Amino acid sequence: MVEEAIGIDVGGTKTLALRVRPDGTVTARVREPTPRTGSRALLLLLAGLADRLRTPVTSAVGVALPGLVETTTGVLRHAPGFRCDDLAVGGLMEEATGLPVRTDNDARAAAWAEYRVGAGRGHDDVVVITAGTGWGCGVVIGGRLLRGTHGFACEVGHLFVDPQGPACYCGRHGCAEVSASGGAISHHGRAAGFADGESVTRAAHDGDREALRILRTVGTALGRGAATLVDLLDPAVVIVGGGAAEAGDLLLAPARTAMREALTASRRRPHIPPVVTAALGNDAGATGIALLALDPRPPQPRD
Repeated sequence: MVEEAIGIDVGGTKTLALRVRPDGTVTARVREPTPRTGSRALLLLLAGLADRLRTPVTSAVGVALPGLVETTTGVLRHAPGFRCDDLAVGGLMEEATGLPVRTDNDARAAAWAEYRVGAGRGHDDVVVITAGTGWGCGVVIGGRLLRGTHGFACEVGHLFVDPQGPACYCGRHGCAEVSASGGAISHHGRAAGFADGESVTRAAHDGDREALRILRTVGTALGRGAATLVDLLDPAVVIVGGGAAEAGDLLLAPARTAMREALTASRRRPHIPPVVTAALGNDAGATGIALLALDPRPPQPRD
Protein backbone atom coordinates (compact mmCIF):
# COMPACT_ATOMS: atom_id res chain seq x y z
CA MET A 1 0.00 0.00 0.00
CA VAL A 2 1.09 3.59 -0.67
CA GLU A 3 2.21 5.46 2.42
CA GLU A 4 0.42 8.67 3.33
CA ALA A 5 1.03 11.65 5.59
CA ILE A 6 -1.35 13.88 7.46
CA GLY A 7 -0.89 17.57 6.73
CA ILE A 8 -2.45 20.14 9.07
CA ASP A 9 -2.61 23.81 8.12
CA VAL A 10 -3.41 26.12 11.04
CA GLY A 11 -5.23 29.23 9.85
CA GLY A 12 -6.42 32.29 11.65
CA THR A 13 -10.03 31.07 11.82
CA LYS A 14 -10.03 27.53 10.40
CA THR A 15 -7.63 24.60 10.56
CA LEU A 16 -7.55 22.16 7.64
CA ALA A 17 -6.21 18.62 7.90
CA LEU A 18 -5.62 16.44 4.82
CA ARG A 19 -4.41 12.90 4.32
CA VAL A 20 -2.04 13.03 1.34
CA ARG A 21 -0.15 10.58 -0.85
CA PRO A 22 3.37 11.28 -2.19
CA ASP A 23 1.95 12.37 -5.56
CA GLY A 24 -0.20 15.03 -3.85
CA THR A 25 -3.47 13.09 -4.04
CA VAL A 26 -5.77 13.97 -1.13
CA THR A 27 -7.58 10.93 0.29
CA ALA A 28 -9.39 12.51 3.25
CA ARG A 29 -10.02 15.93 4.78
CA VAL A 30 -11.32 17.50 8.00
CA ARG A 31 -11.78 21.19 8.83
CA GLU A 32 -12.31 22.65 12.30
CA PRO A 33 -12.37 26.16 13.84
CA THR A 34 -8.99 27.31 15.10
CA PRO A 35 -8.93 27.94 18.86
CA ARG A 36 -7.26 31.17 19.98
CA THR A 37 -7.28 30.43 23.71
CA GLY A 38 -3.70 29.22 24.14
CA SER A 39 -1.27 26.38 23.63
CA ARG A 40 -3.27 23.57 25.22
CA ALA A 41 -6.31 24.11 23.04
CA LEU A 42 -4.20 24.25 19.88
CA LEU A 43 -2.32 21.06 20.71
CA LEU A 44 -5.54 19.22 21.53
CA LEU A 45 -6.93 20.24 18.16
CA LEU A 46 -3.80 19.12 16.29
CA ALA A 47 -3.63 15.76 18.05
CA GLY A 48 -7.35 15.19 17.55
CA LEU A 49 -7.18 15.90 13.83
CA ALA A 50 -4.20 13.58 13.41
CA ASP A 51 -6.05 10.83 15.26
CA ARG A 52 -9.18 11.23 13.12
CA LEU A 53 -7.29 10.94 9.82
CA ARG A 54 -4.73 8.34 10.81
CA THR A 55 -4.72 4.96 9.05
CA PRO A 56 -2.34 1.96 9.09
CA VAL A 57 -0.39 3.49 6.18
CA THR A 58 0.05 6.90 7.80
CA SER A 59 3.81 7.32 8.19
CA ALA A 60 4.20 10.96 9.29
CA VAL A 61 2.42 14.17 10.29
CA GLY A 62 3.12 17.71 9.12
CA VAL A 63 1.94 20.91 10.81
CA ALA A 64 1.98 24.23 8.94
CA LEU A 65 1.84 27.22 11.25
CA PRO A 66 1.63 30.99 10.85
CA GLY A 67 4.53 33.15 12.01
CA LEU A 68 8.08 32.26 13.04
CA VAL A 69 8.54 28.48 12.94
CA GLU A 70 11.99 27.26 13.92
CA THR A 71 12.16 24.38 11.49
CA THR A 72 15.31 22.78 12.90
CA THR A 73 13.67 22.32 16.34
CA GLY A 74 9.94 22.23 15.56
CA VAL A 75 9.28 25.18 17.87
CA LEU A 76 6.71 27.86 17.06
CA ARG A 77 8.53 30.97 18.27
CA HIS A 78 5.78 33.49 17.55
CA ALA A 79 2.47 33.62 15.68
CA PRO A 80 0.63 36.97 15.55
CA GLY A 81 -2.67 36.74 17.39
CA PHE A 82 -1.89 33.37 18.99
CA ARG A 83 -0.90 32.95 22.63
CA CYS A 84 1.53 30.17 21.78
CA ASP A 85 5.02 31.68 21.85
CA ASP A 86 7.90 29.19 22.14
CA LEU A 87 5.56 26.21 21.77
CA ALA A 88 7.39 22.96 20.91
CA VAL A 89 4.76 21.81 18.43
CA GLY A 90 6.97 19.22 16.72
CA GLY A 91 8.13 17.44 19.85
CA LEU A 92 4.77 17.52 21.59
CA MET A 93 2.99 16.20 18.51
CA GLU A 94 5.52 13.39 18.18
CA GLU A 95 4.75 12.41 21.78
CA ALA A 96 1.02 12.55 21.12
CA THR A 97 1.04 10.59 17.85
CA GLY A 98 4.12 8.38 18.03
CA LEU A 99 4.93 9.44 14.46
CA PRO A 100 7.62 11.65 12.94
CA VAL A 101 6.36 15.25 12.76
CA ARG A 102 7.53 18.02 10.42
CA THR A 103 6.69 21.65 11.16
CA ASP A 104 7.10 24.68 8.93
CA ASN A 105 5.69 28.09 8.14
CA ASP A 106 2.31 27.95 6.37
CA ALA A 107 3.30 30.08 3.36
CA ARG A 108 6.46 28.03 2.87
CA ALA A 109 4.41 24.83 2.98
CA ALA A 110 2.07 26.29 0.35
CA ALA A 111 5.06 27.15 -1.82
CA TRP A 112 6.32 23.59 -1.64
CA ALA A 113 2.93 22.23 -2.70
CA GLU A 114 2.68 24.60 -5.67
CA TYR A 115 6.25 23.73 -6.67
CA ARG A 116 5.72 19.99 -6.42
CA VAL A 117 2.16 19.48 -7.69
CA GLY A 118 0.69 22.90 -8.52
CA ALA A 119 1.29 25.99 -10.63
CA GLY A 120 5.07 25.84 -10.13
CA ARG A 121 5.60 22.36 -11.60
CA GLY A 122 8.44 22.29 -14.11
CA HIS A 123 10.27 25.25 -12.55
CA ASP A 124 13.19 25.15 -10.12
CA ASP A 125 12.81 28.76 -8.93
CA VAL A 126 9.39 29.75 -7.65
CA VAL A 127 7.97 32.56 -5.50
CA VAL A 128 4.58 32.02 -3.88
CA ILE A 129 2.72 34.93 -2.29
CA THR A 130 -0.15 34.09 0.03
CA ALA A 131 -2.42 37.13 0.00
CA GLY A 132 -4.89 36.16 2.68
CA THR A 133 -5.67 37.91 5.93
CA GLY A 134 -2.04 39.01 5.80
CA TRP A 135 0.78 38.69 3.27
CA GLY A 136 2.98 35.62 3.39
CA CYS A 137 5.69 34.32 1.11
CA GLY A 138 7.40 31.04 0.35
CA VAL A 139 10.35 30.58 -2.01
CA VAL A 140 11.87 27.59 -3.79
CA ILE A 141 15.33 28.23 -5.23
CA GLY A 142 17.14 25.54 -7.20
CA GLY A 143 14.49 23.03 -6.14
CA ARG A 144 15.00 23.70 -2.42
CA LEU A 145 12.90 25.62 0.04
CA LEU A 146 14.49 28.84 1.23
CA ARG A 147 14.40 28.66 5.03
CA GLY A 148 17.37 30.61 6.35
CA THR A 149 19.46 29.78 9.40
CA HIS A 150 16.56 29.17 11.79
CA GLY A 151 13.60 28.83 9.44
CA PHE A 152 12.54 32.48 9.57
CA ALA A 153 13.25 33.43 5.93
CA CYS A 154 10.68 35.21 3.75
CA GLU A 155 8.86 37.13 6.48
CA VAL A 156 8.02 39.92 4.03
CA GLY A 157 4.63 41.13 5.25
CA HIS A 158 6.04 44.53 6.18
CA LEU A 159 7.52 45.42 2.79
CA PHE A 160 6.50 49.01 1.98
CA VAL A 161 4.26 48.84 -1.10
CA ASP A 162 1.73 51.69 -0.98
CA PRO A 163 2.42 55.30 0.13
CA GLN A 164 -1.34 55.81 0.45
CA GLY A 165 -1.93 52.51 2.21
CA PRO A 166 -3.73 51.97 5.51
CA ALA A 167 -2.08 51.88 8.92
CA CYS A 168 -0.43 48.62 9.86
CA TYR A 169 -0.35 47.10 13.33
CA CYS A 170 3.44 47.55 13.24
CA GLY A 171 2.91 51.32 13.46
CA ARG A 172 3.72 52.20 9.86
CA HIS A 173 1.55 52.75 6.78
CA GLY A 174 1.50 50.93 3.47
CA CYS A 175 2.90 47.54 4.48
CA ALA A 176 2.08 44.62 2.17
CA GLU A 177 0.34 42.97 5.12
CA VAL A 178 -2.44 45.58 5.05
CA SER A 179 -2.13 46.97 1.51
CA ALA A 180 -1.67 43.95 -0.79
CA SER A 181 -3.68 41.20 0.88
CA GLY A 182 -7.17 39.81 1.16
CA GLY A 183 -7.38 41.83 4.35
CA ALA A 184 -6.66 44.96 2.29
CA ILE A 185 -9.59 44.19 -0.01
CA SER A 186 -11.83 43.86 3.03
CA HIS A 187 -10.49 47.12 4.52
CA HIS A 188 -11.09 49.14 1.37
CA GLY A 189 -14.40 47.38 0.81
CA ARG A 190 -15.83 48.25 4.21
CA ALA A 191 -14.80 51.87 3.70
CA ALA A 192 -16.79 51.83 0.44
CA GLY A 193 -19.88 50.18 1.94
CA PHE A 194 -19.20 46.53 1.10
CA ALA A 195 -19.70 43.85 3.73
CA ASP A 196 -16.34 42.10 3.23
CA GLY A 197 -13.68 41.19 0.70
CA GLU A 198 -15.75 38.43 -0.86
CA SER A 199 -18.55 40.87 -1.63
CA VAL A 200 -16.03 43.21 -3.27
CA THR A 201 -14.83 40.39 -5.51
CA ARG A 202 -18.36 39.36 -6.44
CA ALA A 203 -19.30 42.95 -7.26
CA ALA A 204 -16.14 43.39 -9.33
CA HIS A 205 -16.99 40.32 -11.39
CA ASP A 206 -20.38 41.95 -12.01
CA GLY A 207 -18.67 45.10 -13.26
CA ASP A 208 -19.10 47.36 -10.21
CA ARG A 209 -16.76 50.33 -10.73
CA GLU A 210 -15.94 50.89 -7.05
CA ALA A 211 -15.16 47.22 -6.52
CA LEU A 212 -12.94 47.22 -9.61
CA ARG A 213 -11.14 50.30 -8.28
CA ILE A 214 -10.46 48.52 -4.99
CA LEU A 215 -8.99 45.50 -6.75
CA ARG A 216 -6.80 47.77 -8.89
CA THR A 217 -5.52 49.52 -5.77
CA VAL A 218 -4.71 46.27 -3.97
CA GLY A 219 -3.38 44.64 -7.14
CA THR A 220 -1.02 47.54 -7.74
CA ALA A 221 0.36 47.22 -4.22
CA LEU A 222 0.69 43.48 -4.72
CA GLY A 223 2.66 44.04 -7.93
CA ARG A 224 5.06 46.43 -6.22
CA GLY A 225 5.76 43.87 -3.53
CA ALA A 226 6.20 41.15 -6.14
CA ALA A 227 8.72 43.34 -7.99
CA THR A 228 10.89 43.54 -4.88
CA LEU A 229 10.85 39.75 -4.59
CA VAL A 230 11.63 39.28 -8.28
CA ASP A 231 14.52 41.75 -8.08
CA LEU A 232 15.86 39.84 -5.09
CA LEU A 233 15.30 36.24 -6.22
CA ASP A 234 14.86 36.15 -10.03
CA PRO A 235 12.23 33.38 -10.07
CA ALA A 236 10.75 31.71 -13.13
CA VAL A 237 7.19 32.32 -11.93
CA VAL A 238 5.31 34.27 -9.26
CA ILE A 239 2.29 32.41 -7.89
CA VAL A 240 -0.42 34.22 -5.92
CA GLY A 241 -2.64 32.29 -3.52
CA GLY A 242 -4.80 33.14 -0.52
CA GLY A 243 -8.26 34.63 -0.47
CA ALA A 244 -7.32 37.63 -2.61
CA ALA A 245 -6.42 35.31 -5.51
CA GLU A 246 -10.10 34.45 -5.92
CA ALA A 247 -10.43 37.77 -7.77
CA GLY A 248 -8.29 36.30 -10.55
CA ASP A 249 -7.15 38.64 -13.28
CA LEU A 250 -9.18 41.52 -11.85
CA LEU A 251 -6.46 41.59 -9.19
CA LEU A 252 -3.53 40.07 -11.07
CA ALA A 253 -3.72 42.21 -14.23
CA PRO A 254 -2.93 45.45 -12.32
CA ALA A 255 -0.38 43.48 -10.29
CA ARG A 256 1.43 42.43 -13.47
CA THR A 257 1.48 46.00 -14.74
CA ALA A 258 2.76 47.39 -11.44
CA MET A 259 5.40 44.68 -11.14
CA ARG A 260 6.73 45.37 -14.62
CA GLU A 261 6.87 49.12 -13.92
CA ALA A 262 8.67 48.65 -10.60
CA LEU A 263 11.21 46.04 -11.71
CA THR A 264 14.80 47.13 -12.14
CA ALA A 265 15.59 47.48 -15.88
CA SER A 266 12.46 45.60 -16.87
CA ARG A 267 12.96 46.36 -20.58
CA ARG A 268 16.40 44.82 -20.54
CA ARG A 269 15.32 41.53 -19.00
CA PRO A 270 15.05 38.53 -21.34
CA HIS A 271 12.31 37.10 -19.13
CA ILE A 272 9.82 38.69 -16.77
CA PRO A 273 8.17 35.98 -14.69
CA PRO A 274 4.45 35.50 -15.20
CA VAL A 275 2.17 36.23 -12.26
CA VAL A 276 -0.34 33.40 -12.03
CA THR A 277 -3.03 32.15 -9.67
CA ALA A 278 -2.16 29.28 -7.33
CA ALA A 279 -3.49 25.92 -8.52
CA LEU A 280 -4.21 24.30 -5.15
CA GLY A 281 -6.29 27.01 -3.47
CA ASN A 282 -6.91 26.49 0.23
CA ASP A 283 -5.41 22.98 0.13
CA ALA A 284 -1.89 24.24 -0.58
CA GLY A 285 -0.61 24.61 2.99
CA ALA A 286 -1.85 21.24 4.24
CA THR A 287 -0.75 19.47 1.06
CA GLY A 288 2.70 21.03 1.16
CA ILE A 289 3.38 20.21 4.78
CA ALA A 290 2.23 16.62 4.22
CA LEU A 291 4.65 16.29 1.29
CA LEU A 292 7.43 17.72 3.44
CA ALA A 293 6.58 15.23 6.18
CA LEU A 294 6.97 12.41 3.64
CA ASP A 295 10.44 13.70 2.68
CA PRO A 296 13.06 11.73 4.65
CA ARG A 297 15.53 14.63 4.51
CA PRO A 298 15.38 16.81 7.66
CA PRO A 299 15.46 20.59 7.21
CA GLN A 300 19.01 21.88 7.52
CA PRO A 301 19.93 25.35 8.78
CA ARG A 302 22.87 25.55 6.36
CA ASP A 303 24.39 23.55 3.51
